[in-house]
Formats: sequence, C-alpha cells, structure tokens
Amino acid sequence: MSYSDDGNGYFTRALDAEDRGEHALAETAYRQAIELFHESGDTAKELAACHYNLGHIYVVMERTSKAVAEYRTALEYFSQLPGSGKHKARAHLILGSLLVETGELRAAETQLLDALGQYLDAPHEPRDQADCYSNLARVYRETQRNAQAVTAYNRAVDFYEEVPDSLRDRSDCFTELGTVYESTGKLDEAAAAFAEAARLRHGAEQQGGAREHSPDLRVHDPGWLLGSGVRPGVPVRRRSRGRVRRAPGRVRTLRPRGHLHRRRL
Repeated sequence: MSYSDDGNGYFTRALDAEDRGEHALAETAYRQAIELFHESGDTAKELAACHYNLGHIYVVMERTSKAVAEYRTALEYFSQLPGSGKHKARAHLILGSLLVETGELRAAETQLLDALGQYLDAPHEPRDQADCYSNLARVYRETQRNAQAVTAYNRAVDFYEEVPDSLRDRSDCFTELGTVYESTGKLDEAAAAFAEAARLRHGAEQQGGAREHSPDLRVHDPGWLLGSGVRPGVPVRRRSRGRVRRAPGRVRTLRPRGHLHRRRL
C-alpha cells in the first residue's frame, strides 16, 4: 500500500502497523505524523488523535508512564475542541484507570470524576460508566472510604446490567462488595454479596466463562470532529481502549485487563 508523505499518510501508516502488531513501527509513525501536523499548522483535532492513539500503543506495550503522558496531552487538545466529549470522557477514564494501577489514587479519582462529568453531556456507553464506577470503588476502598466504595460498586452493577454478557463483571463487583462488607463487620450483607457473586459466576460459566469482546476504540480519522465517515469497529483483543482514523474512519477501543476495571479483564 502506498502512503502520502504528509501527516495523514504517516497517521495511516501507524494504524496499519498497529493492526499488524508492529507497535514500535506504529509509535515511530505517530511521532512523525505529529511533527508533520505541527509543521503544516493543522489544528488540535489531528494532534489530539495522534496523542490519544499513542496512549493506546503504550498501554498495549505496557509502558504505563508513557501512556499516562500521552493521554494527558490528548486531553489538553480535547479541551480546545467542541464536540469531543465522548473521546474526552474515554481519555479521562483510561487515564484514571491507569493511575489506579500505579497507585496515584487522588489523581485517579480526579480523572474518573471528570469522566463521569463528561458522561452527563456526551453520548456514552453503559460499560464506560460501569468501568468508571468500578475503578472509583477501588479508589474509595483503598483510601478507606467504605461507604462510598459500596455506593460505587452498586452503581457499577447497575450499568453492567445494561451490558450484554456482563455476568462475570457483576460477579466481580459483588465479590468486592462482599469483601468491603466483611471488613466493616457487616457479615449478613457480606454473605448475601458473596452468594450473589457465586450465582453470577455460575451463570457466566454456563455461558462459557468468557467476557464479551470490547470494541476497539482507537480514533481512526484526524477529521473525526468534522463529521467524517465512521465505519463500525470490529471485535479485537479484549480490554483495549483507544485510537483515531483517516476517512473512512472507525473508532476502536482497547481495554487492557486490570486497567479499566479490576477483573480476574
């Protein structure tokens, strides 16, 4: 395939390299695209797309500190773009969940609450909100705010109930709820939560025990904010969020296990 030598050409090179699993090559191509977009005077939307997708690359490569930096940069550009609420919310969600994993709990809480604020104004998926509340619950639990953890786990369950094939996710939430109740001496509530977790886990095993594939939400079009075409994403590796594409674009998500929500993802 031939590519143009402008920012869009390198952007497409990066996407194709990532689809082939050549992440180092994709990283280099995104960096070149960023330089070319800067040189050509393109607006924040192209740079937001590049940094958002670079964050996705670094999550896949397990280079968490670099992923955090790229999502922070993407958010700086998103803040300049009207109509970017959906991607902005996901960037807050991914960044918050990465910070949970690195133990930066106060910063994680800020990002996750910012994501919830975006969901009030932008279209969202129930799984996004479920993941957000699940991560918030982890923050609250690890900072000894047990009442808030209970509320957040219950809100996560509410949203997971709107997601097909989420029995194992709900089971995980009830397991964590049981642990919180047990730690505070509420043994009856703990027993009920563990029983519900076991029931849901059995249901998941009856369905084959697999979690559903998450859509890959890479941004595939630097012009996505201007109404360029978007084609449906395809099922890809689970637990992955992040990228942006050239028209015809598609939005994909990478949801790495353990980053967006605590799972056994």
